[in-house]
Amino acid sequence: MLGMRSGRRGRAARPIAVVAAVALWSLPGAPCHAQTEDELASARRLFAEAIADQDGKRYDSALEKFRRVAAVRNTANVRYRIASCLDALGHLAEAMGDYEQTARIGEGDRSAADAVRAASARAAQLDRIVPRLILVLPPDAPPQTQVRVDDAPVDAASLRDALPLDPGHHTIAATAPGDAPFRTGVTLPEGSRVSISVTLVPATPPAPEPPAQTTGTATVETPAPPPPPAIPPRRGAPAGAWVAIGLGGALAAGSVVSFVLRASNLDTMNRDCTATGSGLSCPQSRQSEVSSARDAAQVEGPLGIGLAASAVVAAGLGAWLWVSASGDVHVTPVMTHGGGALVVGGVLE
Repeated sequence: MLGMRSGRRGRAARPIAVVAAVALWSLPGAPCHAQTEDELASARRLFAEAIADQDGKRYDSALEKFRRVAAVRNTANVRYRIASCLDALGHLAEAMGDYEQTARIGEGDRSAADAVRAASARAAQLDRIVPRLILVLPPDAPPQTQVRVDDAPVDAASLRDALPLDPGHHTIAATAPGDAPFRTGVTLPEGSRVSISVTLVPATPPAPEPPAQTTGTATVETPAPPPPPAIPPRRGAPAGAWVAIGLGGALAAGSVVSFVLRASNLDTMNRDCTATGSGLSCPQSRQSEVSSARDAAQVEGPLGIGLAASAVVAAGLGAWLWVSASGDVHVTPVMTHGGGALVVGGVLE
C-alpha cells in the first residue's frame, strides 16, 4: 500500500486494552533475523516506552518506537499499535493498511483476538472514508515511465489498482524518456474515487545543426539565430460580456434618475404640506399636485432599488464572461459516498 500523507488530522481509533509488554513475545510474529537475548530485552523496554508515549498522546515518538520494535518482532499487537498511532496523526490511508496487516498477522491466534477484532472494525470504517486515485497511463507508455504521487515513487504493480490516499490535496508527476514531464494536482474529498489520465507528450526535438562555412583552411560554424518566442493568441471579450456590461450601465443610470425624481417629489410634498399627528395637511389648491407627487414617490423608490440591483447583477455577469474568455477554466465533477462536488480549476491569463 502506498502510504501518502496530507496535513489532515484524523480521529484515532480507540486502542485495545493495554497489553503487557511480556505478551508481545508469546505471539507469533515475523522477525527479521534471529534475535539475541539483549535485542529482545531492549525491544521489551522500548515497547513499554512506546505505550507510555501513546497514552500521553506523543504519537510521533510512539510510532517511531513501535516501528523499531516491529523490526525485531512483528506481532499483531505491535502492528495494531503502529496503525493506531498513524490513525491519530491523520495518516488514514497508511493506517488502514496496517490495520489490515494486523488482521492478517493475528488470524487464527486466540491471544491476538482483541487486536484482530479492533483492527478489522477500524479498517472497515476507514475503507469508507479513504479516497482512491486511479492513474491511467497511455497504452504506448515506455517501460521506463516513472510515476510519483506527492514526490513518492509508485511502482508499476500499484498502478494496476486504485491508490488509497489521505483526503486532501495531492500532486501527480510522471516522466518518460523522450517525453515532456507531466505534472498536475487533485484535491480528494473523503470517500471519493477519482481517475486521472497521465498524458505523455513528446518533447520538442532539438534544432538541427547549422551548416558549416569554409574559409581558407579554417572551418567556421555560423550559429543559427534562436527561434522567436511563441506568442499565444489572445481572445477578446465575447459580445455577451459587452452587452451585459452595457445593460448594467443603463440600469444604473435608470436607478439614478429614479432616485432623483423621487427626491423632487418628496421635496414638493415637504414644501407644500405640513406634518400633523394624523398625516400631512396640504392646501386645497395644491391637493392634486401633492397627491400625484406622493404616488410617484411610492413607485420611484422601489423602482430605483430594483434597477440598482439589476445593474449589479448585469455588470457582474459581464465581468465574469470577460474574465472567463481570457483563460482556460474547467469544471470536474467528483462523486463521493455522501454526495458529490464540483472541482473548479484552470488558468486565467
